Amino acid sequence: MTESTTEKQLRLVIDDSARDTSAKLWYALPDGYLDVPLEALDPAPGTEHETLFMNVMALVLGSAPEDQRDRYVGALRDMRFMVAQMRSEGVIGCSLGMHFAEDGTSASSVVTVALRDIEWAPPKLTAVRAASLRESPTNVKLLTLPGGRPGSISDTLVTAPAVAGMPAQDLYQCDVYIPAPSGAQLAVLALSTTAVSTRAHYRDWMEAIAHTVTFHDPLPEIERTVRGDQPDAGSGNIRDGITADFG
Repeated sequence: MTESTTEKQLRLVIDDSARDTSAKLWYALPDGYLDVPLEALDPAPGTEHETLFMNVMALVLGSAPEDQRDRYVGALRDMRFMVAQMRSEGVIGCSLGMHFAEDGTSASSVVTVALRDIEWAPPKLTAVRAASLRESPTNVKLLTLPGGRPGSISDTLVTAPAVAGMPAQDLYQCDVYIPAPSGAQLAVLALSTTAVSTRAHYRDWMEAIAHTVTFHDPLPEIERTVRGDQPDAGSGNIRDGITADFG
């Protein structure tokens, strides 16, 4: 077989949210992640999302067994409160992932993306501080991202306490910190999973994701590269096997 027939072709899936003119951050996630519609789960009063949310509440009340209605409605309200808390902390994106390990078992994970306003500081100093200020920072590594931009990554294992009848379990957490070029904002990407045996794989993923984060719209350059208008524009930086899902 020739080299041309064995080479993998890059596959890009561009989400509609990438064309949102009000977006402040762009990033790519591997295939297998599903976006959680935060605005729909914590709708602002008077919006279409609030109407849809109330319709869902009514549907639950109408279809759930009578002795279970309070529990279902309570779960929806708890979910709305949790989403509101996330958004108050600057979370602008949340995705749920499901993947299969080599042994055939499934592994789930959650990735959140936050954009926070911070006091101005040199971006490299901010990247170092952000990682070191974690409660128990381990495996801290400084990153050099495209364009020479700084970032940092750290991870840790924690034990999640038993809740609602579920036993305590180990939880792997990996965090990436990327300061904006302005020095006045910080992007924080966090991954959590109970699949602690595959934590090295997840850390590699998070480091790869960090290299896709940008504070300006990357679509024009990506589309020119895909068309072949810029054959040397850095398409090799997009890793094979990753489906880019910009949000």
